[in-house]
Amino acid sequence: MRYLALIAALSVAAPAAAQDAPVVAFEWLELSTDGPADDAPSATGLQPLMENAPDWASLGKDGLLIATGRQTLSSDSPTLVGTQATGGTFSASTLLDYRALREGDVAGLVARADPAHWVSIQVEKIEPADLIAVRLRDGDATSSAGRLIYTTALSGSFDQRVRLRIDADNGRYRLLFAQENGLWQILAEDVRGPANGAGPVSVGLFGMDGADQPDW
Repeated sequence: MRYLALIAALSVAAPAAAQDAPVVAFEWLELSTDGPADDAPSATGLQPLMENAPDWASLGKDGLLIATGRQTLSSDSPTLVGTQATGGTFSASTLLDYRALREGDVAGLVARADPAHWVSIQVEKIEPADLIAVRLRDGDATSSAGRLIYTTALSGSFDQRVRLRIDADNGRYRLLFAQENGLWQILAEDVRGPANGAGPVSVGLFGMDGADQPDW
């Protein structure tokens, strides 16, 4: 019943192509940055993300709802809602409810400089398992799906809800996951990814429909 309500919340605004897509829910986004010396670390809620959000995203009592699309993170217009990190060192985290994902669907958290440079921690629905994976794209020569750095299965104890986190230190990344009330587990660390020194890096929440996607 809960996800009937989530899909209904988006069906009014979402384009026809997206209405049949699975809907994923992100309950919050926290972003702490180094910033200027006189700036304290700040928490970025979901509301500011909606200022320029497209019509396939909606904010409601269940969080940020994204009707998954078929544009990958390597496209010019991915199914992504995010905000720019203001420094080379930052930590971003979110809680993802992924129970609506279908075979081949993907959703997660990404640090992205441009279509050819990004690193993500994401849930991949590959029957019969729910996988948590780290993927990296570090140039046009890399697969548009990103190079798989590490993956493991999510057990049933997660109840299809997982916290995701990306820690950045001037182009080096640590990616973590946890049960909703559990301790953080490192999935990958010391991963070389997009650096703010080479251009702005955005932190975003995304969902991709598995239909017609590249092989993961």
